[in-house]
Amino acid sequence: MDDIVDFMCHPVFYELRTAVDVGILLFDDLDQFALPEGYSKEDIWRILISIRKQAAVFIPEDPERETDMWMVTTSSLSFNSEMLEVRSKVESSLERSLREMRGSPFVTRFIERTLIGGLFAEGIVADEDRVHELFIGEAPASSLDQLVTNYFRLSNECDNLARREVTHGLIENLYYGLIEGVNTTELPERILAPLDPHLPPPQSQVLMDLVCQRAQESVDDMRFGPVLRIINITWFFRYFNVLPCLNVLVGLLLRNILALKWGLPVLCWLPEGFDPRLGDAPVDAVRHEAVFEHWSTDYGFGFDFTPYFELNVRLYLRELERLAVSITYLEQLNDQIERIFESHINPRQKSILAALCREPGAILRIAPHQRTFRIAYGTARADFLGLEREGYLVREQEGRAFAFRAHPKLQEKIVQLGAAVVDSAEATLAGTAVVVS
Repeated sequence: MDDIVDFMCHPVFYELRTAVDVGILLFDDLDQFALPEGYSKEDIWRILISIRKQAAVFIPEDPERETDMWMVTTSSLSFNSEMLEVRSKVESSLERSLREMRGSPFVTRFIERTLIGGLFAEGIVADEDRVHELFIGEAPASSLDQLVTNYFRLSNECDNLARREVTHGLIENLYYGLIEGVNTTELPERILAPLDPHLPPPQSQVLMDLVCQRAQESVDDMRFGPVLRIINITWFFRYFNVLPCLNVLVGLLLRNILALKWGLPVLCWLPEGFDPRLGDAPVDAVRHEAVFEHWSTDYGFGFDFTPYFELNVRLYLRELERLAVSITYLEQLNDQIERIFESHINPRQKSILAALCREPGAILRIAPHQRTFRIAYGTARADFLGLEREGYLVREQEGRAFAFRAHPKLQEKIVQLGAAVVDSAEATLAGTAVVVS
C-alpha cells in the first residue's frame, strides 16, 4: 500500500493525471515526460486509464464485445461541451441573430464551408466558387453539381425532418435524396481509416441500429448530453460505411436534424471537423491526424475516445466564435445600410443589399432567397420588387424567371461600404481567439 501511495504521489505521475483531465493527452505524448523508473509507456498508459475510469469515454460499438462505459467526462470536456450547448441553444443571443440574418452571405458561407468540408472527407474536392453559384440558384451541369444541389435542398428541409423520429427509413431517405439524379460511379470511393485488429468491422445493420439508438432522446444511458451524442452519431458516418456511399454528408444532415430536434439550432451552421487550411485552429496538423485518423488504436486497455470528443468540441467552439464575429459585423453592416439607404427596408431586404456588398456584380434570384428565409414565393418576390422600385436593383429575364442586379448608380456606394466592412470583419476574424478550458 505504501508503494502504491508513493507512486500516486510521484510528481510526474501527478502531472500526467492532471494533463489527462484538463486537456488532450495521447499515447505518444508520453515521450515528452520522464516516466517513473521501471515503468514503460504501455504501463503508464494502462494505469492512467484504469485510474481515470470516471473520466474516460468508452463506447462498445460491437455488441458482441464487452467493455466498460464510463459515465463522467473529463473536466475540460464537461466545461467545453456545456459552453457549446449554452451558446447553441434556442433563444441564445447567437440563435436570435441567426434567425434575423440567415440570408446574409456573411453567415450562409458557413453552410457552404460545411458542405465543402464534408465533400473533402468523402474524397471529393469541390470548387468553392461553383458551390456558391449552386447555392444561389445556378442550374446543375454535372453529377457533382446535382449532389451539391441535393444537399442544399435537404438542408432546407431539416426543420420538417426534425419533427420525425430518427429511424432506418429517415436515414435511408436522406441517402436516396442525396443521390437523386447523381451518377455515383463518377464519385471517388472514400478511403476509410484502418481498424485496429482488435475491432472487427461491424455490419451496416448493426451500425444503423446503433445510430438510431443513440438518437433516441429518452434513452441516454451514456449521460453524454446532446452535444456529445451528436458527435458520437456523426462519428459512425465518418469512419464506417453505414450506407453504400456519401456517409459523411448523410451524417451532416442527420446532425442538423438532431440539433434542431434537441434545441441546438446554431450547431447546424457550424462546419464539422478539422480544416488544415485554417492556421488558427486550436490543434496542429500532427495532433489532428493522431486523433482523427488513428482513433482505433488500442494500447492495451480498450478504446478511449475522450480525445476525439474533446477535439471535436474545441473545433466546434472555434467555428462558433468565427460565426459570432461574422454576426457582429453583419449587424454593423445592417446599421450602416439603414443609415445610408434612407427608405424603409425589412431585414430580408437588408440581406439582399449585404449580399451585394460582398459581391457587387452578383446575379440575385428569388428562389434561393425564398428557400433561405423559408417564406412564400410571393413574399420573396415582393422583397426584390420593392428594392427595384426604390432604384436599388434592376430586373433581368432568365427564361421565364426574374433575376436582379445592383443598379449601376448603387454599385459604387455598395462597393465602398462592403469593402470597408468586409475587410474589417475578416481582419478581426483572423485574430480571434477561442476560449476553451
